[in-house]
Amino acid sequence: MDNYVVYHLHSDLSNGVTNVDSVTKFGEYIEAAKKMGMKAMAFSEHGNIFEWFHKKEAIENAGMKYIHAVEAYITEDNNSDHKRTVYSAIDLFTSSTAKKDVRISFENYYKREDGMYLAKCIDDDKTYPIDPESIREEKVVKTRDNYHCVLIAKNHAGVREINRLTSQSFCRTDSHFYYMPRIYLDDLLNTSDNVIVTSACLGGILSKGTDEVKERFLDFCIKNKHRCYLEIQHHNVEDQKNYNKELYALSREYGIPLIAGTDTHALNDTHMEGRKILQLSKGVHFAEEDAWDLTFKSFETLCEAYKRQDSLPEEVWMEAIMNTNRMADCVETFELDRNTKYPKIYDHPLQTYKQKINQAYKVHPYVRKRYKSEEINPIIRDEVDVYEKTKSIDFMLLQTYLREWETKHDIFCGYGRGSVSGSEVAYILGITQMDSKKFGLNFFRFMNPSRVTNADIDTDYSSRDRDIIKQFILRDHMDLPNIRASEIITFNTIALKGAIKDVGRALRMSIVETSAISEAVYLEDGKWIIDDVFRERYPDLFKYVDIVSGTIVSIGSHPSGVLVSDLNIDEEVGMCSLSTSDYPVSVLNMKELDALMYVKLDILGLDNIGVINETCKLAGIERMTPDNVDLDDEDVWRDIREDTTLIFQWESASAQAYLKRFMSDETIAIAKSNNKDFSYIKWFSFGNGLLRPGCASFRDDVAEGHVLVTGFKELDDFLSTTSGRITMQEDIMKFLVNFCGYSDAESDTVRRGIAKKYGTEKFIDEIHDRFISYSNETYGAPKEQLEEIFPPIKQGIIDATRYAFSWNHSDAYSCVGYICGYLRYYYPLEFLTAALNTFEGKEEKTLNITNYTKKKGIKVEGVKFRHSTSEYTFNKEENVIYKGIASIKYLNSKVADAFQSIKDMKFQDFIHLLAVVKEKSLPVNSKQMKILIQLNFFEEFGEVKYLLKQYDYFDLLYGKKQMKKDKANSLGIPYEIIKRNSEKESEKTFTKVNMMGVLHDYINVMPYDRTTFVDRVGYQLENLGYIDIVDNQYKGYVVVLETETKYTPKVKVYALANGNTLTVKVAKKDFNRNPLQKGDIVHITNQKKKARMKMSAEGKFVPVEGEFDWWATKYEMVGK
Repeated sequence: MDNYVVYHLHSDLSNGVTNVDSVTKFGEYIEAAKKMGMKAMAFSEHGNIFEWFHKKEAIENAGMKYIHAVEAYITEDNNSDHKRTVYSAIDLFTSSTAKKDVRISFENYYKREDGMYLAKCIDDDKTYPIDPESIREEKVVKTRDNYHCVLIAKNHAGVREINRLTSQSFCRTDSHFYYMPRIYLDDLLNTSDNVIVTSACLGGILSKGTDEVKERFLDFCIKNKHRCYLEIQHHNVEDQKNYNKELYALSREYGIPLIAGTDTHALNDTHMEGRKILQLSKGVHFAEEDAWDLTFKSFETLCEAYKRQDSLPEEVWMEAIMNTNRMADCVETFELDRNTKYPKIYDHPLQTYKQKINQAYKVHPYVRKRYKSEEINPIIRDEVDVYEKTKSIDFMLLQTYLREWETKHDIFCGYGRGSVSGSEVAYILGITQMDSKKFGLNFFRFMNPSRVTNADIDTDYSSRDRDIIKQFILRDHMDLPNIRASEIITFNTIALKGAIKDVGRALRMSIVETSAISEAVYLEDGKWIIDDVFRERYPDLFKYVDIVSGTIVSIGSHPSGVLVSDLNIDEEVGMCSLSTSDYPVSVLNMKELDALMYVKLDILGLDNIGVINETCKLAGIERMTPDNVDLDDEDVWRDIREDTTLIFQWESASAQAYLKRFMSDETIAIAKSNNKDFSYIKWFSFGNGLLRPGCASFRDDVAEGHVLVTGFKELDDFLSTTSGRITMQEDIMKFLVNFCGYSDAESDTVRRGIAKKYGTEKFIDEIHDRFISYSNETYGAPKEQLEEIFPPIKQGIIDATRYAFSWNHSDAYSCVGYICGYLRYYYPLEFLTAALNTFEGKEEKTLNITNYTKKKGIKVEGVKFRHSTSEYTFNKEENVIYKGIASIKYLNSKVADAFQSIKDMKFQDFIHLLAVVKEKSLPVNSKQMKILIQLNFFEEFGEVKYLLKQYDYFDLLYGKKQMKKDKANSLGIPYEIIKRNSEKESEKTFTKVNMMGVLHDYINVMPYDRTTFVDRVGYQLENLGYIDIVDNQYKGYVVVLETETKYTPKVKVYALANGNTLTVKVAKKDFNRNPLQKGDIVHITNQKKKARMKMSAEGKFVPVEGEFDWWATKYEMVGK
């Protein structure tokens, strides 16, 4: 045998657990192993099995056997019972109502529907009601032993066992995870014969362990020598040589076989250099590895390495190398289930599904009114038949169950997203609010009997509801005993720009130079690239940039995807965890889960849905949906055309400009004359599609009212909705069915092929031939005419490869946009208040909203006593919206409620109000009070500095009964005021003083400094983090928000005259002479517009065509 099997192998996926462990992709190793003629291979990443399915596919596609493995971290620290979270609880099992401490685990902690928190005690297995306010942590003492050990799956059962152990190793609520994911030593020693174990590297138990743990592990290996190996390695360092000899001695004494592990971390020397470069740039250095040979070895180079090391006889290390082949021979291949894995939540799915459809149909407020039974029943039957054929009834029942739960909990999702809007059954069941029949949507775009992928339904929620839904699925497992759920892993990689900067830093290039080079990176066809001239100019830099670029540096989770299954996903998939999430995360990514046909739910955030929901509540009206709104209100459509603020998908400047032309009176008139069934919402959806890249070639023609007429009546009628163009995905499908003779299922197959850009030319030729023959035979259209008609159709289909939109998706989203416009038009105060609350903290969005309110004559005021509540609120009589208190740093809803509780009281003055706050013990502290004063909350009592001084005097004197005369002098309070309010006076002191009387009288004569606009700016920046002062008298005055001085100084400023935020550049010499920092108020007296510069391929700075920067050439400081 002249080859070996590599199994101790690390790709850049190890970086998800360790820090910059490799820069080599697993595919690069697989390609090298194939060229070397290896028959099998494994990846034993540090502490993880990330992307194991992709590795299995790639290895098997290369003609090799896949071996499932992990280099695990082992810990002795497995006594976790005393390290659980402690809560106070009422003991239900005694007559006493006194609280006691119980120790529970997070796994058994949950909230009941009535709001009570319950948990099972780990000591007595009883369930207790928990007081969430009493949470406290016991001190956790963990040992950072983290010994290395390689685990290899002997068969599919071993795969599941390793997956389960690694899933447990990521648990952060006990002793498993500590710096690294760890497997308990006891669990390692209890592994079954389905798992092969090697002693791993110098970081292993037999090298680093305590005497006790070494003895336990060695005893395990002796008893399990049929599946245990002592791992020697070829690194030519003294520690490794000595360790090899120790292992050889143990092998001879106990008969435990040796095996040759390579501990490979890099494909070759170049990748090894790239690894060092990246480690250097990140400040990482593994000193013990400096002399190790971590590169990928062929059989020959591995033998040469052992010869150079010369620590063992040749026959010994050769036998260890051969044992890699014997180990691989022991490993069984296994196949994975590639069928659909829809979770089953009912025992009789088809029967239950039909019952639910029937029940929903009977009570649906619109379906029975719109359609006769003979119209709707065939549609329902046909759809159910397709659901049954595609084995997706369990999936639809899962979605129905989720919607039912949402309804019970007053949660309203979006009207529809993606292709599911094409299903009438989904509409009847409440999965969507889009009536497929009413809108003429396409069911086969959603569900195709010949499809080989899972059904997929994406759902939009407001931010608040999205968090609730994710918690219900991920924490509560949908209140279903058989459901398991997790987030889905993502991998954070180094992008090209970042790679240039990282490598440049390691090579000690200047920051200015590497930043200029990175600015030359641009996006083309979805990829970041840089012109070859830069590679030629900086060969040393790009030698490593190309290696480092794309390297995984950490893991994350998909922002919306959730894996849901009725299988044991800890074993079947494998789980990990993140420090930033309480939920488990799958080790397989989205594509892998799709390939294995697992169900993923996309729980997406769409704040516009939250705005709609909240507006309807504020207005006291039924929640607006496509069913109960007038979609043809021309006043609303005109209002949307004039201003697209908060109109979903049309808010950008370019989209707004296009809509003005696309929905002009002239263009609408042409569209109506061309289409007898003209619908505003369909035209709006068409416009949405025109904004996509696939329609770029005719977008402007349509906006100008140009209609493409072929003379083929049936085709012209079919395309009348879209001005004679094939624009939307479903139009392509219907064209193929109606004019080319394709079946519905075939049309969706072609549509998916075009969307994925595979076989488009083949499809085009076939479409051409079938169009000519079918349309000629069916409609009698002359072939010559059809040949003339086909080119623009062909172009439309080819353009669709650049992303054509979908009616199913566009109609639902257009309804969101229209209903936003409808509510904005008829309920402006409620709508804008809801929007300000929803988009709180998003400065640009908030600015756009406030600009719109000004345009409509609605004032947005800061927080104001008697008006402001916790959130933004409105006053119809005054036509004013008031800012919410709870959004301000250090304030909260309790403070807002406190002032709401006294808003109807009459106060003599501010001192009186302060006394009421004190006497009622309102939950407002000194810091909170001063913030409110500084933000002019108490404007009715006087200006800011006047009230701040009053508060200081009140805080100092309230409750006092005497005052020394020298104290009065220092405070500036006239004696006569104190005399009027005291019963006794001595030479030095006033006693029995009515201090409230003193304060009431003194504030009428108290001197104070006036509040300037500089003060107001400072107060807002300090307490709000932003400025909302807009006053035209301050033209040229700006407030510095950010400065960046690494290169040419750039200053982000807020213009007080108009409320705009912009970035200006300042010459370095000017900035150094007159430096600026956050909070500075500056008067810019001279500014210039200059062409933006970037580095050319020749290393010179040249102007960028059409791009400019503003430069502040003269300015003066006004205040801080």
